[in-house]
Amino acid sequence: MEKIRIIGLQSQKDRLVRELHRLGVIDIRKSKLEMQDDKPGDALPEISELLVRYHSAQVILDRYIKKNPPVPKIKEEQLAVRSLVDKAAAFKTVGEVLSMEERKTYLENELSRVEAASKVASLFVGSGIDFSKLSSNALAFDAYMLDSKARKAAHSLIHQLGEKYEVIENRVKEGSVIFVAYDKTHTDAMDKLEHVQNVRKIDISNEYLNSTAENSLAKLTELKNKAVKEKAEIVGKLTRYANADYTKIATFLEMLSVEEERASVSIGFKKTDATFIVEGWVEKKKVEDIRRHMRETSGDRFSLEEIDADELAPTLVKRSRFLRPFDKIVEFFSLPRSDELNPTWIFIITFPIFYGLMVSDVGYGLASFAFAYLITKVSDPDDILYNVAKLWQISSISVIFFGFLSNQYFGFQLNQYFTSFVGFDWLKSPTTILAATVVFGIAQVILGLVFSVYNNYHHGHKKIAISKITSIIAIITGTLAICGFLFNMVGPSITQVSTYLLIGSLVLTIILSGQEATEIVSLISHPLSYARIMGFGLASVILALLIDKAFTPSLSGGILSFAFTFIIFILLHFVNMLLGTFEGLVQAVRLNFVEFFSKFYTGGGTSFKPFSFKRRYTKEV
Repeated sequence: MEKIRIIGLQSQKDRLVRELHRLGVIDIRKSKLEMQDDKPGDALPEISELLVRYHSAQVILDRYIKKNPPVPKIKEEQLAVRSLVDKAAAFKTVGEVLSMEERKTYLENELSRVEAASKVASLFVGSGIDFSKLSSNALAFDAYMLDSKARKAAHSLIHQLGEKYEVIENRVKEGSVIFVAYDKTHTDAMDKLEHVQNVRKIDISNEYLNSTAENSLAKLTELKNKAVKEKAEIVGKLTRYANADYTKIATFLEMLSVEEERASVSIGFKKTDATFIVEGWVEKKKVEDIRRHMRETSGDRFSLEEIDADELAPTLVKRSRFLRPFDKIVEFFSLPRSDELNPTWIFIITFPIFYGLMVSDVGYGLASFAFAYLITKVSDPDDILYNVAKLWQISSISVIFFGFLSNQYFGFQLNQYFTSFVGFDWLKSPTTILAATVVFGIAQVILGLVFSVYNNYHHGHKKIAISKITSIIAIITGTLAICGFLFNMVGPSITQVSTYLLIGSLVLTIILSGQEATEIVSLISHPLSYARIMGFGLASVILALLIDKAFTPSLSGGILSFAFTFIIFILLHFVNMLLGTFEGLVQAVRLNFVEFFSKFYTGGGTSFKPFSFKRRYTKEV
């Protein structure tokens, strides 16, 4: 990456900014020069206001569109900002959509109020009560819904009102409704009624209750029908707008978004009366491309120079779409710095291997692939859930592969029915598998230390780099010494020499770096951590075998017994698959991030974000 500085004339700023945006290759950063800050374009407030309106209209029409609209790449002749703003402001459909949606929302709220009023009115049909006359300086009016258990307690409290009250009771499906008119000086007794169990106060102050219950219901029904009809008409109009003008609204929205980015980017510029200055990061190979395009845009009336940066360059990640989920997981942990080795390729290779070994069953792999595929279809590609599911889907292929190698199909061994290849057996070769996983661990830990040697040497930490080399020697010689002393796998002379070299390398490590000396124990514990691959893999196979032995369905006990056993068989294998999947994913990530990354990885980088816009509906000509 290279940091560059472009100096151009204020009179050509809009043209040059437009060209930089179109190229999409520079990550613009705020300049630290002691100069006057530039300001955003004059049209930015108007553009921002229009964007809010257009975005709201698009969200509204999304609910009414019957099918996905076509997405033609409209060749929009580049409009001047003023012309674009005027055309967007003059497009009446947006205002009409917003107005109709506002009216529809009002109607929906009115229908809710009408529905509530209708329910109350229906409780008083036949009671003779006229709600329009329930207004008095001396009297209060309340109504309550109660069941038969609460009726006695309710009447007892009402009798405490003395002689100045009147009760009207109406039997309804839900129980009884009582209407009480009483002297306002006796509200305490009625307040107690609300706290009686199975008593609910009814709100009779609804604005739509302005006559008898029967008359109110008739008016409410008429009002409801009118609101429903008007709402249906609005929905019909919005549906027609959605299918006729959605693409145009989306096009305007896209063009306005482009202009908003261009108008606001100059906040990070510096300026003089005659010039503007923009700084940013570019890939080295793209510097000359920018220079050429700037020259074509403005002649030679600009300056472009490479400058010394006092900041860390952003991290540029270029990976195929298929492998991007691995980058997303690493970035979720911490984005690699641009001045260190990016370990994502190692993660791409090792993660599926670890996960595949720990689950290693063709049936579980196929089921995992299907579940992961379904998750990717219902989740947002920008969400972490989608990327985890994509990672799971890719790694499920590894599960199928290792399931074939270990001859596991939901715990059954089936290779012999279609191939002569039998594969390895988890139950017969646990020691060999354990040794292989530990050796793999030793190799990856050593690779992590090799990366650390490079990073530290690159940053000028030569003593620490050498201490990492002595740690590598300690791991290799220690492994040979253990193989000789405990397992007689190497000759006595190699064992003796390895022991001396081990002691010498440990002493040198302590002398060279106190920090590395504190991590000597991890040189033993981290490679041994890879034994968990064998542990979880063996546990998954044993559980599958036990499920098969205990619950493999058979017709010998009858169809009901077969169905019951089959359901349990499926459920238990599903649970075993989930356990294996969860542990496999977690442990495969842990082995990389804790045992491997900890040996060299710093992280904390910043992502390379070029000044660009991904168009969907338009393209510049």
